[in-house]
Amino acid sequence: MHIRPFDFSEADYQAYAGVREAAHPEAPLDIAGAQHLDRTRSSSDVMARFLVEQSGQVVGVLEYATPYYDPRPGALEVRYHLRPEAQALEGALWAFLLEQLTPYAPHELLAQVRENWPEYRFFLEQGFAEVERRWESVLDLDHFDPTPFVRPLPPGLVLRPLSELPWQEEGFQRALYQLEIELLADVPSAEPITPWPFEVWQARTLSDPNLLPEGFFLALQGEQLVGVTMLFKSHRPQTLRTGLTGVRQSHRRQGLALALKLRAAEFAKTYGVRYIRTSNHQTNRPMLAINEALGFVKEPAAVLLHKELQS
Repeated sequence: MHIRPFDFSEADYQAYAGVREAAHPEAPLDIAGAQHLDRTRSSSDVMARFLVEQSGQVVGVLEYATPYYDPRPGALEVRYHLRPEAQALEGALWAFLLEQLTPYAPHELLAQVRENWPEYRFFLEQGFAEVERRWESVLDLDHFDPTPFVRPLPPGLVLRPLSELPWQEEGFQRALYQLEIELLADVPSAEPITPWPFEVWQARTLSDPNLLPEGFFLALQGEQLVGVTMLFKSHRPQTLRTGLTGVRQSHRRQGLALALKLRAAEFAKTYGVRYIRTSNHQTNRPMLAINEALGFVKEPAAVLLHKELQS
């Protein structure tokens, strides 16, 4: 076994994708998305990735980094994938990882895996504990009939795509940012979500290569933004993926979240895809209830794992 640093070349991203495809064909790597995440990391982030080789072939990938979506002092997120024929290497990789982490002296490690992956079992064996679950769900638009769910919008409310709004102007961007911050405060999470600074949000969200302004829908009352649902392009065939969906507290219980989801489904069908994918925290019953009613089918859960380290 030979472990070498990832060099962030196109060839190494392709090698990473090959490992992920072999390890988890149901969840292939989005290369463009991964490159965007790597490019938009903060200069203060810790981040290292390695490729694992045997007989000249890349058989695994390993990384540790400051958590991208919820950075906090003393925490590092770890990840590894191995081709099925190389699973026996996981113990050696774990020893290598612990050695690499020594200079940073983290007090907690995080890992995100699916419950049916071998990584889930391995991390539990290393003393990680489950702290939260998110349900991955898929809607097959070929078998979706929106008719029973359609209701008139509340008076004074309209739904408009981002592409029809001045989304490249900073004033509008700040209003959208404030809406997202307000909605994220109500998203269930094992730890309180720390919002990105505005400039970081700009770079990570509005420069995302998978951003789809015409599939990013906002509910407005006059000029006030009161709700949102987002569809992003996906590297999966015939698929769009959902980002944040939510409605301001002042406008809830009026069917607005359902109306946004229906508008997104209508767009996805005309856009020419068959599937919409989404992810919801297991305790987010209002959104889970909407998705279940619409016909989203759950897949194995994505699990957040946590391990305390001795100082």
